[in-house]
Amino acid sequence: MPPAQLARLTTLVATLWACAGGAWADIGGTLSLQTDARERGMSYSANKPSAQLGLAWDGDAGWYGGAQLGHARFSQHQGAALQLYGGRVFGVAPGLDGEAGVVAHAYENVSSYDYQEVYAGLLGERWNLRAYFSPDYYGIGQRSLYTEFNLRWPLAPRLAALGHVGLLHGSGEPPSYVESRGSTRLDLRVGASWQLGASSELQLVWIAAGRGGPYTWTDATRRRTVVLGLTTAF
Repeated sequence: MPPAQLARLTTLVATLWACAGGAWADIGGTLSLQTDARERGMSYSANKPSAQLGLAWDGDAGWYGGAQLGHARFSQHQGAALQLYGGRVFGVAPGLDGEAGVVAHAYENVSSYDYQEVYAGLLGERWNLRAYFSPDYYGIGQRSLYTEFNLRWPLAPRLAALGHVGLLHGSGEPPSYVESRGSTRLDLRVGASWQLGASSELQLVWIAAGRGGPYTWTDATRRRTVVLGLTTAF
């Protein structure tokens, strides 16, 4: 990605840190390995195994931020994929929190796909509901609204059921070279998670995505698959 773009993204998260008063209450990282890296139901690793390195911190008064570095494979381009995010969690009612923040996506060798989103959500003990808005999804000139509901339900001391449903809706004229398949796309994910020791988790999930919604480079990838993933925190 161009140095100027990376500098802007770094400044974005640094500004959020400054708003948090520069406090670092907790910092940590994760290393994740998956048989297929998926975002909103669609593969950005060309249906191949992938790894991601994450860094996250929690500050005072509910502020948080972080970054995730992975590898994206496009039809004719591949390179690093960087995601920077920051936001704040705040109390709404007993057992219910709200959150709001920003996230920026940047891609090496294909900076035209870079885009930013703002999001807001509600967080329960075992579920969360979020909505993301982008004025220029994947740099294609279309606005997007993505809403998702995630559920994690304990089944045993180290075993939990996972569920996810997401809906992506686009507005605005798509690029002229795109065959329109509707303005909305649904994605689903169901599976299970096993806790391995104190810091590792194994997940096995089935993922499916429909057609339609804002055009992205993932439209030609497999739309139903089973993904095995391992995440270790440090």
